[in-house]
Amino acid sequence: MQSNNEKTVFIFEATEGMVLARDVYSPDGRLIVQQGASLTLDLINSIADSHILEIVVYEGMESVIREQTYFDKLQSTPEFQKFSVDYNNTIANVKSNLNDIVSRNKEINTDELISDTASILTGSRTNLQVFDMLHSLRKNDDLTYVHCINVSLIATIIARWINLPEEDIKVLTVAAILHDIGKLMIPEKILLKPGKLTDEEFNTIKTHVNLGFNLLKEQQIDSRIKEACLLHHEKCDGSGYPFNLKGDKIPLLTKIITIADVYDAMTAARVYRGSMCPFDVIKIMEDDAFSKYDPNILIPFLNNVVSSYLHTNVRLSDGRIGEVVLINSNRLSRPSIMCEGEFIDLSKRPDLTIKAIL
Repeated sequence: MQSNNEKTVFIFEATEGMVLARDVYSPDGRLIVQQGASLTLDLINSIADSHILEIVVYEGMESVIREQTYFDKLQSTPEFQKFSVDYNNTIANVKSNLNDIVSRNKEINTDELISDTASILTGSRTNLQVFDMLHSLRKNDDLTYVHCINVSLIATIIARWINLPEEDIKVLTVAAILHDIGKLMIPEKILLKPGKLTDEEFNTIKTHVNLGFNLLKEQQIDSRIKEACLLHHEKCDGSGYPFNLKGDKIPLLTKIITIADVYDAMTAARVYRGSMCPFDVIKIMEDDAFSKYDPNILIPFLNNVVSSYLHTNVRLSDGRIGEVVLINSNRLSRPSIMCEGEFIDLSKRPDLTIKAIL
């Protein structure tokens, strides 16, 4: 029986902040969301996807306090404020440099490009702190310049994790900054199109690797930088472009940039979708670890990223909040969670997923 302070609403009328007065079960009896959960768009969509038409919520009891995430808290720290200043200054410098290369065929100053990235990575910031701060900047417009800086930072950190020699890291840093320079010659109406690209538009996007390579090929720079510009969309299983190369034919530095490129693209907000939860991205990349990517690079990368979320609170797909307490090495995207006194091994619970980091 429904109490006076409860009301039934159609799921398509539900709004963020409403608080559930009853547990929500799927038609086959599986608990989807517990009583007391504050509805988010993700939870509303999850309920609707289970073909549930009505839910019971508390009358007049809406959660008006926005859930403060881990990244919201990070943004309020002095360390983040300093990082943000350094980051935005670097973007301005790189934007000027890349535009000069494209429009004036300016000679590339590799030392200057390296110092731009180094200025962000210096100080007391650890590699994992840089990852956290990049996630906290995801509200920035995802311009090509921003993406190039992010890929350079991520690639440089990956190189350190796999103990690449310092001289190779310097080449990698420059290669990553320049890897997408060809996109500056693609019409913005295609790059920023909010809907699905047509086949013709996608083929135009794909030409950025050739455009970038042709722009760099006469420059007096390390040949590995030019290779990365041309080959960073190749995949180890031969499914990439422009040449459908397989693993042993793809240069090492390019393989690193490919992983950094994909990770940044999926964790960034785009005009056609919001940013993805890092654990969703980790799952996608983990599933492809032994096909599209070099596992000798990808597995150490994912291990380090996932480990950074130990003892962090997360929201599960059923609305509950718990703490990441154990990384499952055999399934990195599905760690173990301590939730309301219950130990939940997500590698054994396919019905549950991590929806947000708090």
